[in-house]
Amino acid sequence: MGRHPDFGRLIRDESTDTVVCHVCGRGFRSLGAHVRVHDMTAAEYRREFGLLRSRALSARSFAREQSRARRAGYLVSEDTQARFAAGRAMARSGELARKRWADTDTDTDTDTGNRAGTGTGTRADTSGRPAPDPAEARRVRRESLAAGRRTQARTADERTAAALRAAGFAGLAQALHTVYVEREHSIEETARVLALGKGKIRRLLGEHGIGIRPSGQNSATGRHARVLLNDRAAAERVGTEDIAAWLRERAVEGATLRELAAATGRSVPWVAARIGPR
Repeated sequence: MGRHPDFGRLIRDESTDTVVCHVCGRGFRSLGAHVRVHDMTAAEYRREFGLLRSRALSARSFAREQSRARRAGYLVSEDTQARFAAGRAMARSGELARKRWADTDTDTDTDTGNRAGTGTGTRADTSGRPAPDPAEARRVRRESLAAGRRTQARTADERTAAALRAAGFAGLAQALHTVYVEREHSIEETARVLALGKGKIRRLLGEHGIGIRPSGQNSATGRHARVLLNDRAAAERVGTEDIAAWLRERAVEGATLRELAAATGRSVPWVAARIGPR
């Protein structure tokens, strides 16, 4: 049987609240019983079409009805509650998770044996049957990663928008032109003001037609901005608001220029310049 175009995905028809059979294309509230007409069990169907072993082959409303019915049965049956008690205890103690990982290790050993003994890469479970194709698992991971990237991008955009509003800019283009071109700030300082990375600032400048100043072509404003950045970094390193005052106080207490340079992560001349005449 060939792979369906929707391999690795359970096909749903939301308009009729049904799931669609990969084989015949008809919709059903549940495929578990239907796939027998195609000489397949539910487990074989999942493996054939790359679905997770835990995937319920049913419409959403049917799954909800089944869940409610099982819960109602559980609540009124002391025997059922007793049967589940052992499993709950295993879950709370962590034994269930350990058993799962032990089974995973067994599957991996079987996989290694298959490759060594038969030359195939098909994984098998402890019963010797092929494990389900991981297509749906890969798709779920891809979708999860994509959602994470969208969230990160949205968070970054919100952070930048807040920085623009705080600085009084109407938009990104105006901010780039004002900070980088008119004020002649460096790439680093522009990135700090706009709450963006240096790499993104470079890309945005190109996208807005703003030429990047050649390396070594420093304006007075740019040099001053780098001085401020260095001072700010040193102040954060030692936990002070005023790095020059902090250095002078430590020098009065007897600290040497070399000791202060090591503490701030800067050079001896840098320290001496900020302390001033002694």
